[in-house]
Amino acid sequence: MRVVVVSDWFSETMGYSENFLPKALAAQGAEVHVVTSDVQTYFDSPLYAETYEPFLGPGVVSCGVKLLDGYTLHRLPHARRRGRLRIKGLLRYVRTLRPDVVQTFDTHCPSTNELTLAKPFLGYRLFHESSLHASVFPPATRQLAVSERAKWFTYASTMGRLVSAVAERCYPVSSDAADIVVRFFGFQPGKIRICSLGVDTDLFVPPDTPDLLNERERVRHELGFSPDDVVCVYSGRFSTDKGPIVLANAVDRLADAGSAARGLFVGSGSEEAVQAIKACRGCVVHEFVPVRDLPRYYRAADIGVWPKQESTSQLDAAACGLPLILSDRVAVRERVDGNGLVYAEGDAGDLAKQVSLLLDSALRQEMGRRSAEKVRENFSWARIARERLDDYEAALARQRG
Repeated sequence: MRVVVVSDWFSETMGYSENFLPKALAAQGAEVHVVTSDVQTYFDSPLYAETYEPFLGPGVVSCGVKLLDGYTLHRLPHARRRGRLRIKGLLRYVRTLRPDVVQTFDTHCPSTNELTLAKPFLGYRLFHESSLHASVFPPATRQLAVSERAKWFTYASTMGRLVSAVAERCYPVSSDAADIVVRFFGFQPGKIRICSLGVDTDLFVPPDTPDLLNERERVRHELGFSPDDVVCVYSGRFSTDKGPIVLANAVDRLADAGSAARGLFVGSGSEEAVQAIKACRGCVVHEFVPVRDLPRYYRAADIGVWPKQESTSQLDAAACGLPLILSDRVAVRERVDGNGLVYAEGDAGDLAKQVSLLLDSALRQEMGRRSAEKVRENFSWARIARERLDDYEAALARQRG
């Protein structure tokens, strides 16, 4: 089976669905091609140069073809359509690849619209995914003006309905993402199947061997943590919408009270954000690292904390045996049920209380064990790829009659 995965942007060292799903599909025996543009993830962010460029490099990279993790990566030039990113020459290129299946990561973008209109002529089966949470899509959480409601209704009942009609299925990553796809983008509920983001469970594993335990102690020593410190790790952007400063303030309070709680922040942001975190007692900042290097920092920590919004990093950290503390506003409570806690979003005092509960070694270790077990059983990319390929094959069988 030949599968073409289309993603508007792509960064080789990130750990998103567009990186790991193609790798997992290829490992299951599919011939996989990723077609993308020549831009990095978040290339057009106002903070790209400050936050991402030191880690990812220039926002625009060379076009070309290369082998990567068992699949073939194809980069084409990018352009803008009404201010939105598009991939130049996408349909001509996809036609040369002659895919059996095309998988996208967005139901509401120019490349998806193009692939929808071309599907009857090129003959592939078309599938979508959506990771758009309510926490980053304001229309889902506020009262809309009449004009805005009319705009979304018009889209949902025209282009959105066409995208749904032509597609085989859409895989929102959570219940709130599914609600957005149906209410705002016009997708038929019967074509929805919620499918969480996954984890590469060969890469993200707990420190349960002598070598990995030695690695844990070595990394902790390099970062300046003592064996008795209880390290809370956050990875990602240092920005207001992600809220790492809330964790830093919580750790600062605990450290001031003589607690063993410490903070490890892996990522980057504005200089102001970095300095604000560094100014908090017990907090260490480490620059962004490629996804293949992230496990060692999770294994060096004791608790995973993401103060706001959903992140695939939460599952990666859980796979490494960390209990999680998440915002009480996230829609993905299954990530912490039985293996973590929630706190009142934005309240550093309440976050400090939840961290204090996990200073209990026995509770922390039991929740960490449940985290790793939960991810292995429910969130591995290998399992997701097997199920996705079953859906692809079923669609192809219906096409053959």
